[in-house]
Amino acid sequence: MNIVYLHAHDAGRIIQPYGYPVETPHLMNFARESVLFRKAFCVSPTCGPSRAALLTGQYPHQIGMYGLPGFQGWALDDPAKHWARQFRAWGYETILAGVQHEADHHDFSSLGYECMLENQVPARSQAGEFYPETITKVESLLATRPKGPDVRPFFLSVGIDEPHRDNIARPEMNLHGEGDRFSKTRYYDPAKLDARYTAPLPWLPDLPEVRQDMESYRVGVKIMDEYMGRVLDALRHNGYDDNTLVIVTTDHGIEFPGGKKTLSDQGTEVMLMVRGPESHPLASAFRGGRVIEPLVTHLDLYPTLCELLGRTVAHPLEGKSMLPLVRGEVSYLHEAVFAEQTYHGKFEPLRSIRTERYKYIRRHFPNGPIMTHDGPASPIVQKFGWYDRPIGHEELFDLYLDPMEACNRIDDPSMAEVRGDLAACLEEHLVASGDPFLSGEFPSPCVG
Repeated sequence: MNIVYLHAHDAGRIIQPYGYPVETPHLMNFARESVLFRKAFCVSPTCGPSRAALLTGQYPHQIGMYGLPGFQGWALDDPAKHWARQFRAWGYETILAGVQHEADHHDFSSLGYECMLENQVPARSQAGEFYPETITKVESLLATRPKGPDVRPFFLSVGIDEPHRDNIARPEMNLHGEGDRFSKTRYYDPAKLDARYTAPLPWLPDLPEVRQDMESYRVGVKIMDEYMGRVLDALRHNGYDDNTLVIVTTDHGIEFPGGKKTLSDQGTEVMLMVRGPESHPLASAFRGGRVIEPLVTHLDLYPTLCELLGRTVAHPLEGKSMLPLVRGEVSYLHEAVFAEQTYHGKFEPLRSIRTERYKYIRRHFPNGPIMTHDGPASPIVQKFGWYDRPIGHEELFDLYLDPMEACNRIDDPSMAEVRGDLAACLEEHLVASGDPFLSGEFPSPCVG
């Protein structure tokens, strides 16, 4: 069975299959064929730590990925834990197309990919980056790759940059790193978009500039959907649907104030859809346009793959296989899920526990958010005092009564028992996983 890991950048779950007014017809069609996880979460709201956790099955603090790789010197403690290295050891051909964020872009040979499509022409392409021609290369690969019983199965990672904000200059595409677009591969003018009928995100002010920024986001998501649709079409038309498991997800929440770089649901919620081939006795459970309600996390993907393939790994995996949940053998996998943040350029350690109803956050600093956001919405809310405001070291939210996490109930006497239970459970997790958060003594970046 082949494995395709199709992942976006900063998409959260603001897409059509999750009920949002953002047109993603290709992902909507995929949802109708797959299993969609309604409450799926990453374990870190920034790129490198989140992806590294997903692809190793361990929390960022367990693998040395406290921040972005390369930028400040963070690196995996043992690249042998990575999916690509494991799949290669299991006899798979390992192929990378587009974005990776688990190692420095200048040298990620340790991850174990045998084939990197971006090493091919044109010369300007750099491995580990996403370009407009990346999808064309994937289509060509799937069209020309040999088939047959003697051909090795493949693990293909397709990393799409959209809808990440345009924060890196690409003059050849008229992209100048201004952050007002949600595409790194196409130019469009946000000022020319019609935002008269666009709603802002529900936790942000309903202002023309915020609505315009949201309309720009919609464009980025449509580009993402087009790229993903082309990969899914290439799999279908080249006969791979019958022997390929496809995972569609993103790294973390969207790049708006209150999203990425926070431990709110808007920072940690992710789209997650999995489709398995009908011919596989176990993976066929991931079909049928089904929606799964209970909590799952990115950490559950690794043990799921191990069970599907009948394999084991040497290092402990922090998640659980999703197969019993998908097959209806259990009613839930987790009573609670955990998330963390330490560095993203700036230093802002946060840890959280989330149950079906409640969210408890522990903050290293009593003020926040410290990490600001790219794009035009950020300076608008900054004027209103959004950033670096007194929050306290603890936050507690009733997600049923307050889904936007606007009312901190930490000092509410009626919530004392909930607070105590969640705080104790979080501390137990921090101790068991070897997290330095409780001591307050964190590793320092190697460069900066």
